[in-house]
Amino acid sequence: MSIIAVLGGTGSLGGALARRWAQAGHEIWIGSRDAAKAEHAAQAMLAEAPGLAIHGAALRDAADRAEIVVLAVPYASQVPTVEAIKGHVGGKIVIDTTAPLKPPKVGTVQLPAAGCAAVEVQALLGDEAVVASAMQTVSAEKLSHAEHIEADVLVAADKKDIADAVIALIADLGLRGYHAGPLANSAASEALTSVLIQLNRRYFSHAGIRITGDVKGDKPAAKTVQIIPVAGLPLFKPGDDLAAAITAALRAQSELLYDGDVVVVAQKIVSKVEGRAVRLAGLTPSDEAHVLAAASGKDAAVAELILRESETIMRAKRGVVIARHRHGHVAANAGIDASNVESEEGETVLLWPDDPDASAAALRDALNASFGTEIAVIISDSLGRAWRLGTTGTAIGAAGIAPLTDRRGETDLFGRVLQATVIGRADELAAAASLVIGEAAEATPVAIIRNAPYVRSNAEGIGATLRPADEDLFP
Repeated sequence: MSIIAVLGGTGSLGGALARRWAQAGHEIWIGSRDAAKAEHAAQAMLAEAPGLAIHGAALRDAADRAEIVVLAVPYASQVPTVEAIKGHVGGKIVIDTTAPLKPPKVGTVQLPAAGCAAVEVQALLGDEAVVASAMQTVSAEKLSHAEHIEADVLVAADKKDIADAVIALIADLGLRGYHAGPLANSAASEALTSVLIQLNRRYFSHAGIRITGDVKGDKPAAKTVQIIPVAGLPLFKPGDDLAAAITAALRAQSELLYDGDVVVVAQKIVSKVEGRAVRLAGLTPSDEAHVLAAASGKDAAVAELILRESETIMRAKRGVVIARHRHGHVAANAGIDASNVESEEGETVLLWPDDPDASAAALRDALNASFGTEIAVIISDSLGRAWRLGTTGTAIGAAGIAPLTDRRGETDLFGRVLQATVIGRADELAAAASLVIGEAAEATPVAIIRNAPYVRSNAEGIGATLRPADEDLFP
């Protein structure tokens, strides 16, 4: 996390930037010509969200303490602010958000003689600091609300590594940034501010810009199905906020969620945060558990848990118990597992979530709220299959997706009507995600699948995929 000075943090734009970056985990110094005013603004933010790292100080003090300095002042205050911090930003990145608006004609493009405001800042600072330009096309009103913002940001900087650093900070605001070329190109973003003001006056409330088109280079095109591992997630504990952790991890890797994305989450982390870990030493096996343990060679405490989690024990032989879980899934040991489970006081195992569909729905709602999207969520586990060796990722809970895609009635390449083609789409996606989620020490329990074909639905859970017992040819 960075230490960021937001100069002009007592204003609407600066305050919104300070709050969002603080919520993303950065330490913020609000800078103002009036130190008391800056401290008052910081305390007001802390009253709304205790625990954030927000402070107030005079302009120079804030700039001294920061690693990155953000100018969020009106154009009329830009030069005095830069002159006040000169000599206090040595070797730092200075992000200029200024648009050269000159009241009362703020809807008319009025670029300065130097070409743009950002170039003026670089000229004033000389070699002391490196200036980048950003944020001129995103309104303070949008930034001040918690929901996802439908807008992109153009970043102008003479060096790619500077632009990349700024783009990473923009991702922490919940926005996508694009390197739009050298600092002089800030003229385009600064001019767009006046254009957007005109558009908003006539048609919209807070219009922004979006960059569209397929991604070039070595990245897949937009319509190519992508599987994106979510890195940097913690070892989860009971009560942890899973949605918040996923959101933070995505922003840390400059990634967002988009409409139609499928978030596949390993069952283990859902079970962990829901407190579904059980210490075997605390169990008293029943007589039936001792019988099952003798038949299978399983620990009697494990056998007890299998019985509690099962509707029916279907097969038991040395080393193997196949059970129909109380949710209807057929799985070895009723899905109970000890791999990747921390254990401090004797062996501990994990049970499946109490209601995997409900867990998926709650996570989906939280992620949709964070990113302003309509996504699907699948909770997956690795299960074996009848007549086949090897496990594959399988959906045990789902929300926002029809788990089956019924193609009966469509025609094949030769015009024949499909009679029995029902695709287990949720299972296919769970299996695809398992390519990056892994089974051992990958420490990547979440993956995003983008551009996947599926039918959106809030009406069905994963139970729709389970074959009725009276249709089972191998009971």
